[in-house]
Amino acid sequence: MTARSLEGLADCDPRYRPTNFWGPGLEQLLADMRGHGLSRFKSWPTAGFWFYPVYGNGFSYARIDALLPRAQEINPRVTAQWLRKSLTGGVEAGRDFDAARLGWDQNRWPFDLEGFGESTVGEPPQRYSVSPAPDVRHGRPYLNYLLCLAALSRHVTEPPRSFLELGGGYGVLGEIVMSRDPEARYVNLDIPPLLTVGTYYLTELFGRDRVLGPDDVAETGELHVPKSGCLPNWRLPDLTGRYDVFVNSYSFQEMEPDVVEHYVDRICEIGPGYVVSLNSTKGKPKKSDGHEIGVVEPVTSARIITMFEARGYVLLSTYQRPLIISAGEIAVLRRK
Repeated sequence: MTARSLEGLADCDPRYRPTNFWGPGLEQLLADMRGHGLSRFKSWPTAGFWFYPVYGNGFSYARIDALLPRAQEINPRVTAQWLRKSLTGGVEAGRDFDAARLGWDQNRWPFDLEGFGESTVGEPPQRYSVSPAPDVRHGRPYLNYLLCLAALSRHVTEPPRSFLELGGGYGVLGEIVMSRDPEARYVNLDIPPLLTVGTYYLTELFGRDRVLGPDDVAETGELHVPKSGCLPNWRLPDLTGRYDVFVNSYSFQEMEPDVVEHYVDRICEIGPGYVVSLNSTKGKPKKSDGHEIGVVEPVTSARIITMFEARGYVLLSTYQRPLIISAGEIAVLRRK
């Protein structure tokens, strides 16, 4: 699957190929796939930078345990459990989960926030017990999407059932909506090798009966996706059908402005009812400013909003603190 996808990427319209920022990522992730295998993709050495963000500042349990005696010298009330939760990011995870629960409008969109969590498929490096339900755990990617959907819940008139995402990585948004709603449809358009990763992940969770991969569709022609799936990003112009929501989380900001404009044109031709964007208010750093990996020209959240507004979408609201604590901004737009 990966080999065929790479061939398709080489032959497609150049606007669908990795831009300045993602060029190194393609090679690093392919090396991780070869060296570590799909079964532990969430723990690949470069996953934390490219598609699996984590909480905390890199403290392992061994380092925390080494710090404990000194911490207890300074404050005898410090416990191992408290220190571990604080330094591994457990406090941050709990805050994000509580923010999602507080922000969610259950009247507009009834949604079980406590009974579902992230799968262990892919060997996640972090899973936090922040839900009151036993055996339910969450990682940062999962909670990022819960926050996006919490923002959306405040504006929908009925529960959305079909989701289109560009650059959805391993498909965690699909995991969230498909696990709660057997009738939900989720389509993720991405580049290899994440195209392979996403197909593997969702198929492991939901089976081939619910998930299409790039090998399950014709290479050219009109593309109708009656169920969920992970498909090549360059097939976007061929995509048909109705989608309630389009989502972009931290991938438009990794592209150049002309590429984002092209994608927005195609998305607006499809005409999803809502757009949810989680992208940086500042954009990615420029490579010319001394960063090893960067963009030529930053794409900010405000710029993305303007692109959709110019094509007939109305900004309903933006969300930063206290819903989300990062450089990101959630924007929710609706088609006129």
